[in-house]
Amino acid sequence: MSTRRLDQDFSITQYRSAKQRALATGVLFKRPSAGALNTNTNPTDFYPDTKYNARQQRKTMSSETISETTVGAEDKGLGKHEVDQAIQGGKPPVRPKLPSLTGTRFWAALLVFLFHASLPSDLAPFADPTTQSVFALIVSKGGWLGVSYFFILSGFIMVWSAKDHDTVGDFYLRRFAKIYPTHCLTWAMAFVIGAVTVGGYKLWSSNLLLANTWVNDVKFFFVANRPSWSLCIEAFFYLLFPFLLNLMQAIPRRFDLPAWGLVTIGALLVQGYIYIWVEPNQMMRAFPISQQQFWASYIFPPTRLFEFLAGMFIARLLQDGRAPVMPKSAALALLLTSYVGAMFIPFQFSMSVVYIVPVSLLIVSIAHDDLEARKSFLSAKTSVWLGEISYAFYMVHFLVLFCFLNLISGKKFSLPAGIALIAMALILSVTCASFMYRYVEAPMMRKILHHFRSRNLRVLSHKTG
Repeated sequence: MSTRRLDQDFSITQYRSAKQRALATGVLFKRPSAGALNTNTNPTDFYPDTKYNARQQRKTMSSETISETTVGAEDKGLGKHEVDQAIQGGKPPVRPKLPSLTGTRFWAALLVFLFHASLPSDLAPFADPTTQSVFALIVSKGGWLGVSYFFILSGFIMVWSAKDHDTVGDFYLRRFAKIYPTHCLTWAMAFVIGAVTVGGYKLWSSNLLLANTWVNDVKFFFVANRPSWSLCIEAFFYLLFPFLLNLMQAIPRRFDLPAWGLVTIGALLVQGYIYIWVEPNQMMRAFPISQQQFWASYIFPPTRLFEFLAGMFIARLLQDGRAPVMPKSAALALLLTSYVGAMFIPFQFSMSVVYIVPVSLLIVSIAHDDLEARKSFLSAKTSVWLGEISYAFYMVHFLVLFCFLNLISGKKFSLPAGIALIAMALILSVTCASFMYRYVEAPMMRKILHHFRSRNLRVLSHKTG
């Protein structure tokens, strides 16, 4: 099948029309029955992303590794001819890639980096109190926005890239292969640089197993490599996704927009309940909220599920051409307004729920531009590359800031020197992320997928032989 990109004349309307034809003929969401495999059946008929030939399998694994880090369902964008050909050949149309959304991931991670750089516990390099206060104010909501963006985008990606021939086990394998090797590496690096001690085994073991956010104890929240707390929540999302997807498919598509609205309202109601009824206890050191309320409203995984669900529903709305599409400039203006407005509402509501609507609309706007083949700096090669290494960047940046904090030993700097220090930390973080992506994340993902899928194919071949 051709691998050329989405044609200029192949719009979202044409793609949606092709998908509807496939649905009408029963092509989409078709899975083999339990007795479908026999001695005359090639397993790759039902599992087209794997091959018997070892060399071909490695190529498939390599391209799939890239597709897992690039927003786009199944590797390749197609033109109208390829979609028609796929439908006539009994195969579902492949969803177009969304390179601009991949490009946005780095900028979301950059917000988290700047937020951490403003905290006295992580860097806060400026000697002048006014300068430091202004810097901290500007990026004060960046960390919260960046994480919320990732959670909503994660739900969007999971639905947009869902494979019609996929299995629950294969989905879990891909997500494990994507996130866990880098997590293990940065977890070990935290020991090497002294960000965590061997003595607190209950703390670091819970983090290694991605379970620390389930514990209502501030000592567990940000143990070892601090940003990895969000992986615990992502792992919870991934665990539930196959079941959530089945539930969503049971909902008539005409109700997707109301469902997205109900998810947003549900998030607000849950936050309101926590704000009123959860008894506050000791205050967090860095934030104006009690530890109990912080855990219940921000760290506890089920509380963050609303953001993931919002992303799932907007993905299906966009697939069907029914998503509310705003001009990108208007969506950005709405997000900026929400960002500023978050500084004037109760702190608890400024950490996540305030961003669900503007982030959802921005994701739709950016994805729609890709579907209409509109180019922007987000879809440029460099931006997409930064997006591909954004997970490694997100995971390593705190460790870099921790090293810088120890090197300066509490010393503060002038405005130019402080900016230079932050820039150096940023460049080093990007450099480390690039190496981690190239030599750990991508190759380990290929090896894990190759190892387990090869074994599964051998078992399948034995059963059908």
